Amino acid sequence: MSPVSKETADHLKSEIHAVLGQSASELFIRRVDAILEECSAGKLTVAQTCEKVQKLVSLFIDEGKAREIQKRCAPIITKESAAGH
Repeated sequence: MSPVSKETADHLKSEIHAVLGQSASELFIRRVDAILEECSAGKLTVAQTCEKVQKLVSLFIDEGKAREIQKRCAPIITKESAAGH
């Protein structure tokens, strides 16, 4: 796997952070950011990253927020898949 572009990583992070807003603790946000860093480093694809974050959010925060993350990540995943990443 190759690392995603900085633009894609930043877009992914902003979408996820927008959904989480004030509903997550600083510790939880740091855990999400660590997952996002794995994507930036090329250890996870965008799709894998979104799925991992969704599961974490669903388990510890709210299933509705996890679905919202899935909805917001879908265009980013599609764009990355089309680009061949």
